[in-house]
Amino acid sequence: MKETVLVTGASGALAKKTCEFLKDKFKLICLTTNKKKCNNKNIFYWNTELNIIDCKAFNNCQHIIHLAGFSVLNRWSKKNKNLMYSSRVNGAKLLFKTCEKLNIKPKTFVSASAIGIYGFDSGGIINEKSKLGNDWLAKMATDWEKEADNFYEQFKSRTVKMRISLLIDKDSGILKYNLLSMQTGLGVILGNKQSVINWIHILDAANFINIAITNKNYSGAYNLATEKYISQESFFKTIKKILFPYSIIISIPLIFPKLILGKRVKILDFGNKIMCVKKLKKHNFIWKYKEFGDVINSIKK
Repeated sequence: MKETVLVTGASGALAKKTCEFLKDKFKLICLTTNKKKCNNKNIFYWNTELNIIDCKAFNNCQHIIHLAGFSVLNRWSKKNKNLMYSSRVNGAKLLFKTCEKLNIKPKTFVSASAIGIYGFDSGGIINEKSKLGNDWLAKMATDWEKEADNFYEQFKSRTVKMRISLLIDKDSGILKYNLLSMQTGLGVILGNKQSVINWIHILDAANFINIAITNKNYSGAYNLATEKYISQESFFKTIKKILFPYSIIISIPLIFPKLILGKRVKILDFGNKIMCVKKLKKHNFIWKYKEFGDVINSIKK
């Protein structure tokens, strides 16, 4: 009999890719905030703000993957910040409390987190043991991971926390929108063209989760990125060279997007260099996409 994996945030791009990896090996159960999608078979309702969850989703649950999170790219209003926090931190707390109530002790708890946990202004080269940040995004990620740690501390569940860098996917996120822009002839660098982009391809992130579910050597926090971080300038020049040689690349000072994005502009100016190789290579993790050029060449084919 297949083991059961409970997935939150199942409508997100990463969860969809992850489910593709897992669907033949596990029984997949999803939690959604959209009542219309619920079928009481493999999709069940939850609401992290109201602490509502359908306990039927936990039947025979052996593993939990918590990927839910209201996008931090949305406007940082008080309401949206609450949604960002609730979907992540309260979501993990609700999962834990429900397991406790139902006397379920998952074998594995895999939780998303973010490299933003180190803070916007920490600078330098960062590994998993580096000091955590103090800004509100860093504190949210820290609280997120603390809730994940409860699964290990109380249930002895093997807990894996993924400090995810920029997810690269041609069908979603920043790469999708920049491909569309450069296809029309314009690539726009925001701020310092040498600022660092730490990234990982969405298939590599999904495969990490796929392996982490069953490989008992995976435990604790992981910086999910490639070892080949790139600059903003290289990001656009690579796309131009391989796909859209006719496109023009321009630079815009951060002061202009700041007028629109406000404090969110910090997300675009993350200058830390993330070190991930040592811990991932220790477990013989193999990236499908190590070079950004490989990603763009795969789109060209």
